[in-house]
Amino acid sequence: MAVLLSFGTGCDNTLDVTADWKEIPVIYGLLNPSASANFIRINRAYLNESGDAVQFAQEPDSIYFKDLTVQLIEYRNNQELNTINLELVNGDSLGLAKDTGVFANSPNYLYRTNYDIKSTDFSQLYRYELVVINNESGNVYRANANMVGNAELLAPFRVTKPHFSIEDDTNRFFYMIYREGPQAKMYDCVIRFRYLEYDTTDPSITWMDSVDWTIFSNRETIRLTGYQEQQTAIKSYLFYQFLASAIEEKPNIERKPFDMGLYLYGGGEDLYTYIEVNKPSIGIVQKKPEYTNIENGLGIFSSLNILAYPHATIDDPMITQLVSSPRIDHLNFVRP
Repeated sequence: MAVLLSFGTGCDNTLDVTADWKEIPVIYGLLNPSASANFIRINRAYLNESGDAVQFAQEPDSIYFKDLTVQLIEYRNNQELNTINLELVNGDSLGLAKDTGVFANSPNYLYRTNYDIKSTDFSQLYRYELVVINNESGNVYRANANMVGNAELLAPFRVTKPHFSIEDDTNRFFYMIYREGPQAKMYDCVIRFRYLEYDTTDPSITWMDSVDWTIFSNRETIRLTGYQEQQTAIKSYLFYQFLASAIEEKPNIERKPFDMGLYLYGGGEDLYTYIEVNKPSIGIVQKKPEYTNIENGLGIFSSLNILAYPHATIDDPMITQLVSSPRIDHLNFVRP
């Protein structure tokens, strides 16, 4: 919540914390070429002179603008191609509930487009300019983002037949190898392990659960032009060690391995900078600089491109190890 201070002149040192407020938009958006729909969140921040800030933040009318025009202008190699108008939607009705907190979480107003956002490749740089117009005040806010291109997966499996075979062996390695997409500044990699659970007193009732194993996060790319090969080698037994700590031991519960997923998240340059600036401070100075790429506003507008293989097969030898490994025998895995 922005607090605006007004100082008197002459000998009057009175601090007026309830001066006329300045319109401050807070905008968050990550355009994802691999998504069927993209969303922009826009809130407003200011100090109200007739109530405390916490109470004021809980009023939906206080944190949303009443009349906005939100557009994306599409550029290819700096040539303007299209103007896309975003529609106002309530995320609650789309299954996109906002987390609870100090600010009102319902309704959850967002601006949506189903337009086919383009990804950058070796010859075509796609850029989108976000334009937000407050139709009441006439104020205009802008931001630009280059689109992240597609990464290419080289290991741990061939994309034509995605499967996992990770051994519980201290002498073997799990390899994650990929080529960077153009305009990507960072990558996160997550392996998702899904399994069925059931109570041994009534095996007919089963439910699905999963855990996410983070291979790396915020890994900086070699260069923005992309197509550079990155490789990570991890001792394979660490996967089983992760399962032992991430899954709760339940004596009456048995589990069946189901499948695994691999997710490689490529983030744009401004997103990388935003994350780096907002990392927890480890020094004496705790004050963090404010980073935003929103012209006359706050927040971040950037690009995200997700390479996803959500349903990879678990090889039979790996299933055998999940059932027999001493590291996870307390988790009661059985063969499907």
